[in-house]
Amino acid sequence: MTNINLLPAEYKEKEKFKLSRVLIILFIILLAFGTAYLYYYLELQIDFKEQQLKIMKSELAEIEKIIKEVKDLKKDKKIIEDRIAVIQGLINNQSHLSRILGEFSASILDEVWIDNLNLSANQTFDFTANTFNNYLIAKYMVTLKNDPTFDNIELGYVRKNKIKEEDRDVEIVNFKLSGIFIPKRLE
Repeated sequence: MTNINLLPAEYKEKEKFKLSRVLIILFIILLAFGTAYLYYYLELQIDFKEQQLKIMKSELAEIEKIIKEVKDLKKDKKIIEDRIAVIQGLINNQSHLSRILGEFSASILDEVWIDNLNLSANQTFDFTANTFNNYLIAKYMVTLKNDPTFDNIELGYVRKNKIKEEDRDVEIVNFKLSGIFIPKRLE
């Protein structure tokens, strides 16, 4: 069977035009939906990225606080290390001076009384002391020279004084010695 179209030619063209029009409208609708979908998708992506950015900024603020605390702790550590070094130096000097005084007290005779002791940084010393006679000064100098912690012992001066004690005169000899202190090594 054959199709016979008895409609005028105007309707035939409208029909063709109608089909292409439908295709164009359909394309435009699909394009509008695609654009709307793309816009919605991109908006969701932007919102997601903004939320991630807020989270990262809050984490960055927390990390910056931690970094500041670490820097403060490093400064405090440096201050404490400096204080410990000073204290350790004081302890070492104290033990050094204690050793020196111990060496002097170990070498001193019962008949000799030290008045003034000066020790310089280069381990030289001088002191003034009192005793009863010149023989005790000589004995004390020999004791110091025989001690390996003292060297270069020299007599500075000798002064004799008389003091009254219980109705009699007692002769006191004031003298000054100098030398070099050689500290013993600690094990």
